[in-house]
Amino acid sequence: MPSHEGIRGAAAHLLAAWMSGRYYRTFRIVSDEPAASFDVLMQQRDRRVGVAVGVLWDDDPAPPGVATLEELLSADAAADESIVDGGYVVWVPPRVALPETEPHTSALRVHLAHALRGLEPGERREVRLPATVKLAKIQADGAYVSVSGGLSTVWLELSEGVPGAFHLDSRPIHRLPEQRAELDIIVSRIRDRAAVLEPEEYSDVQVHDYWVVSRLPVDAPHGVIVAAAPPDLDPQDGSAIRRRFRQEVQRAVAQKQAGSPDLAALVVVTAAAHLKDELVTAALRGMNPALYGALDLIAVIADGDMRQVLQPRSLPWEQPR
Repeated sequence: MPSHEGIRGAAAHLLAAWMSGRYYRTFRIVSDEPAASFDVLMQQRDRRVGVAVGVLWDDDPAPPGVATLEELLSADAAADESIVDGGYVVWVPPRVALPETEPHTSALRVHLAHALRGLEPGERREVRLPATVKLAKIQADGAYVSVSGGLSTVWLELSEGVPGAFHLDSRPIHRLPEQRAELDIIVSRIRDRAAVLEPEEYSDVQVHDYWVVSRLPVDAPHGVIVAAAPPDLDPQDGSAIRRRFRQEVQRAVAQKQAGSPDLAALVVVTAAAHLKDELVTAALRGMNPALYGALDLIAVIADGDMRQVLQPRSLPWEQPR
């Protein structure tokens, strides 16, 4: 299955579940008839919701290793009695190059397959993946840790009270944990190693990278989808996000004009380590409202989580017939 096809299908099911919980009504994806001009057609009783689904990165070519990992994990899920039949998504953090050689592919496969066990519909879970960062003591003077990579945002905490000047290469870390206690463990482990290093010595420090897996609603197709952007994609490139988002808005408006739904929605999937880091909200605020005025609802999905960025002015089930 092409990567974007699977991601779009997952996004549609997540949107249907989110709308059902948000509006206390049941939305289901209509699969027994063509979606007409829309990517996806949803139904709430006799009302129709036309949905455009976008992915804010290129899929030509697909990121290396995605298809293989999807195939392996889908086979694992089907064979493992601890994994309930259903649809699952692995949300790969930005800038990750999936392994394509052994034993790295098998090691990742084992960790991710284990994380799928026991997931309930709609549940998401962080996965600890072993990662090695490198810490070097540059000189005895000072109390400072310069950091490259995923731990750069906590350099001040790492620097507090360390005996000397250090450099930490944390490029194997692509996503920090959501729980503060987990991050404190990483910081403490690195600071403890710094306390025993002599100038011009370096050491490997074993920590974890934190990815997310989630289970889709019960009506989603069975199998595992790997949602991974190209490794060279910069998730903080606001101009590229704005350009791609504008294209998806224009496509969604065209779909609305070609059809006549009771409600028109756009949901986009963006590459971000955490939902709080997404740039779609800012892109919408900087856009002329006339460009998206025909749409009723816009939502963004990142890291297996969803946020509404445009709220409907009115809802069809609240209007008299």
